[in-house]
Amino acid sequence: MSGLRTLRFAFALALALAFSSGCSDDDAASAAAKSAAPRPTRAAAPEPAALAPEYHYDPTDKVDPFRSYVRRQVTFDPEGSASPLERFDLTQLAVMGIIWGLEEPRALVRDPTGKGYIVRAGTPIGKNKGRILRIEDNKVVVKETYLDHLDRATTKEVDLELYVNGRKG
Repeated sequence: MSGLRTLRFAFALALALAFSSGCSDDDAASAAAKSAAPRPTRAAAPEPAALAPEYHYDPTDKVDPFRSYVRRQVTFDPEGSASPLERFDLTQLAVMGIIWGLEEPRALVRDPTGKGYIVRAGTPIGKNKGRILRIEDNKVVVKETYLDHLDRATTKEVDLELYVNGRKG
């Protein structure tokens, strides 16, 4: 037991020496000098600069981040269409012939069921409320208006090429 007691005493003595060596008179003197040194006086606070103009968010022409990107499918009512050609998409229609000998050129357009229709400039055609702009020597140009992903009305011209011997153009 006396060996354990001696070991404890030696350990306590080592700790006391370690702690006492950390303290010195130099630190106390420098701390006193620091506290005795005159503190620089603070200059008066500068006047606040002119306030920045208040920011106002303008959401025009910006996408609504909370609006869903998934669009509802618009249902098509075939009963309400003005003509049978407005029941089909432009990709389903084929230009089978073009008539040039008249004042105003005309074209023969075939629908997927095999029925043919004589059309001229201004005739409504296609599901997207398209209208025939002009009839050229090898194609019919249709102007379609549709809604893009931002629900803006976008207009594009679609060429329906003439079928010759079962092939386009």
